[in-house]
Amino acid sequence: MIERLAENAVLALADSSPDMVFLVDKTGRIRYVNAVCNDTLGLSQADIIGQTMIELVVQRDRDKTLREAGAVMSGHKRSGFENRYQHRDGSDIHLSWSAHWLELHQLRLGVGRDVTALRQPACNHLIPSALLDVLDPVEQEVLLLLLTAASENQIAGRLGLTASATQARIASIFRKLGVRGRFGLMSLCLGSVEAK
Repeated sequence: MIERLAENAVLALADSSPDMVFLVDKTGRIRYVNAVCNDTLGLSQADIIGQTMIELVVQRDRDKTLREAGAVMSGHKRSGFENRYQHRDGSDIHLSWSAHWLELHQLRLGVGRDVTALRQPACNHLIPSALLDVLDPVEQEVLLLLLTAASENQIAGRLGLTASATQARIASIFRKLGVRGRFGLMSLCLGSVEAK
């Protein structure tokens, strides 16, 4: 009886949350998600329940997500972990998670807040498509972050790249766009905006 009351209380709290709430079993299968998933990911509860959690995660974030899930399942309460899930429309949704392991129910409880608006550079609409078209999709993401105050290490962490892969992408961007560094890149982008 008490166990059923506890389960009902967890589900009632999940349903009243303004953020996405997931209950995931040991195998990584989603046992419950609240209706906020429809607004955040464009997916219904029926679309998500029964899937493995990792299927929803953007490919580049899967390894770090599995490591984080392992830490939670070993008893560590976690807060502030960020990864990206894929929206039904194909866009990336940046989520910040708080999670802990519910030993009694053998479930991982995760509360994911959509922080996409905070993670997108405010200047992305200022970059002409002619500049973006010469870059591959990852280089485009790196370019947007180069136009912020993010360090190379922060860019690598945000995109799930190694430091050397990030440096190679940055060098490729500078070469393709014919600039020598970040200041040249900013001048090029600002010059393109002024020419509009």
